[in-house]
Amino acid sequence: MSANELAISFVGPGEVTAAGVALPVVGIAVVALRFWLRGYQKVKLGLDDYTILAALLFVIGMGICLVYGVAKHSLGYPTPQLPNATPETQLTQIVPAQTLVELLDWIIWLLMIPANGLIKLSAIFLYRRLFVVNKGTTFDIITKAFIVICSLWTVAFWFATIFGCGTHFTNPWKPLIFIMECNTNMRLDGLMISDLITDIMVWLLPMPVVWRLNMRWSQKLYITGVFFLAAGSLVAAIVRLMVQLEISNGGYAAHTDVDLTLTILLYYSGLESGLALIAACLPTLHYFIARPPFQNLLSNVGSLLGLDSLRSRFTSSSQSIGNTAPDTEILVTKKVSQSSHSGGSFVASERDVHVYKLSHIEDGIELPLVPTPPGQMHTRISGKA
Repeated sequence: MSANELAISFVGPGEVTAAGVALPVVGIAVVALRFWLRGYQKVKLGLDDYTILAALLFVIGMGICLVYGVAKHSLGYPTPQLPNATPETQLTQIVPAQTLVELLDWIIWLLMIPANGLIKLSAIFLYRRLFVVNKGTTFDIITKAFIVICSLWTVAFWFATIFGCGTHFTNPWKPLIFIMECNTNMRLDGLMISDLITDIMVWLLPMPVVWRLNMRWSQKLYITGVFFLAAGSLVAAIVRLMVQLEISNGGYAAHTDVDLTLTILLYYSGLESGLALIAACLPTLHYFIARPPFQNLLSNVGSLLGLDSLRSRFTSSSQSIGNTAPDTEILVTKKVSQSSHSGGSFVASERDVHVYKLSHIEDGIELPLVPTPPGQMHTRISGKA
């Protein structure tokens, strides 16, 4: 398998460096803004906030590994050839640059698995903060099941990576004859397929709830669009899976540049985790999405990473719903600090910073939509308390 036989072209050191720097930096900014808004709105931090903060640390670690690999002329560069190489020496010997690539490959997988698992959990905890009003509802049970599934997925594949070669922990970055003793391709196939499937399921999870809400279609489309900004991370996961399946089908005898092929996998892993982390924060930060400075930031990052198609898709989506965005609020909290029951409804004080009219739907699900006008001291909210 040569370079031109791969479905995806190789990525160079510039692209790898851009991903390793830009995505963690934007992730830090987005998470910091998320926490600042929580404090500004006097909203308690929840599990969705703590898990996204933990995921950010792993994403930063992935970025450091990518940049370090490029700095050492390992990632993004062709594999150096052994002098007087023979089929036997290619199996039993390895050059230092390739050793570093194999080591970074192993480390980045160990960082990516908890990063992606925590991002999935953060999204689910956010859905629960938004949509779960009463325990025992269908959505409450489904989200709890997803929490268990994503937690088990994270733990299982993390330990499967650690013990991928049994107790021979250094085999993953040794010559090919040692790597062949591991179940690398089978494990990576299972990891990437299950990662993509769980990603899709998690991002689709709130859609039935959103479309049952009592609101205008344009508002439903806007909220759906905010959640579907995760599509960028899904594209990266699909591309990475395509390359991995080609590697698996080719086997160890495939004629491909090892370092450049592994660089593709690590590059798109960084893209997936970084974009997923940003997307997981956007429902909380949606107020800024329609603002020109935020759109310019996304455009610049997309241009830097070569994601022009994703940028254009985002822009057209934003323009089509631009008239709705400023009038719609998705999330601060569904809890009010002061309330008093009165005839099947409750009254919330303006001192709660954000008081929302709630649209009630079946199954005890309520979503904050429209902020109370500034001059209105109290708002009566119909629905379950």
